[in-house]
Amino acid sequence: MRYLKFNVDIASGLLFAIFGGWFSASSFLNLNLGNAFRMGPGFFPAIVGGLLFALGLAIAIKGWREECETVEPATVPWRGVVLLPVGLILFGAAMRPLGLGIALLTLCFCSAMSVKGMTLARAAVLSAAITALSIAIFHIGLGLNLPLVGDWLR
Repeated sequence: MRYLKFNVDIASGLLFAIFGGWFSASSFLNLNLGNAFRMGPGFFPAIVGGLLFALGLAIAIKGWREECETVEPATVPWRGVVLLPVGLILFGAAMRPLGLGIALLTLCFCSAMSVKGMTLARAAVLSAAITALSIAIFHIGLGLNLPLVGDWLR
């Protein structure tokens, strides 16, 4: 098996620097900066973006100087990659014809089954509990106007 040398500090530092540079550049180009006594709407984002850019560079340089650890390449969790989008698609497809209760139950069940080591019984209990809690919060507590029972079941 091939092993990779990867330093998390370099990657996260470069990511911070990219975001900070982007925010700073966009505020310089698109907003009025003003001056230190009469700050414009772009002054604060430019300063924060510049600080984030500097912090990102400092973290990346620190990571570049340190010895990086050797890590084994991760395997793709296919169960989650497949079941999470399937759960979202089923939720969207089941919402109108079956209602909020069954749509939430299918979404929670697919999401629970995407976890490695989850059994059918545990997934069913977890799905029922999350569905009941969600209905209590959103339908009863907040009065969200979504039908609990869909058109097909009436």
